[in-house]
Amino acid sequence: MSSSSTSVVTAGAASNASVFAQLAQIQAQLQAQNDALSNQATAQSSNAIGTVQNFTKSVSKSQYNTVASATDIGTVTKGQTRVNAFGALASGDQADYLSFKLSRKSAINLGHLDMGKTRVQVMTKTGTVLADSDSKSGKLFDAYNSMINGQTTLDAGTYNIKVSRATGVKLTEKVNYGVQVAAGDYSKDYTTTVTAASSTASISASAAGISSALTDQITTMKNWTIGQTGTQKLMGSMIDLFS
Repeated sequence: MSSSSTSVVTAGAASNASVFAQLAQIQAQLQAQNDALSNQATAQSSNAIGTVQNFTKSVSKSQYNTVASATDIGTVTKGQTRVNAFGALASGDQADYLSFKLSRKSAINLGHLDMGKTRVQVMTKTGTVLADSDSKSGKLFDAYNSMINGQTTLDAGTYNIKVSRATGVKLTEKVNYGVQVAAGDYSKDYTTTVTAASSTASISASAAGISSALTDQITTMKNWTIGQTGTQKLMGSMIDLFS
């Protein structure tokens, strides 16, 4: 390998390390955030246990936005793991599909960073809708609120989350989103940054994609109203890290 090639790889790796260090800082901030929000008395909360281990990854979403091509965001294990995903619907994107596994039957805690621009639907792995954040979806909306409050128990298995635009939001408008799934307390926190679909990706391009996603998250946080549900933890004090 030539010296010039070596320098390119080294620079790219350093760039990746820097970006992932930023994500690790964000996770530390998320962990430091207070979980003391006004949950209903019967609701189950998700709390950190001891020193939380934080893990991050960046994944380019599939060019095919379908249940079958959903982006894997990790495994949720009761009392052990929490998974988070941040991404954006670019102009023209109909929806993003995310996939998580529930290792055993558990009541889940669903978090959804929402500013009235996104619609979240929780589905089985085959696409049957179990819960819907659209207030006009009737019993599915009730099921969504039940998941938000940690009151819905799901069997072990694979589930999908469909993130699309809320009614009235134009298809041409870029929309940032954040979702989170836990099953009670956790000691390991996994964050996936979902970047634009790409058939090719270099080290530096990957880092650039993560940086772009971080910028989107900061923009989202600036418009986020704190203090309504446990989903506050999705973004925490991100602005403080980059202001």
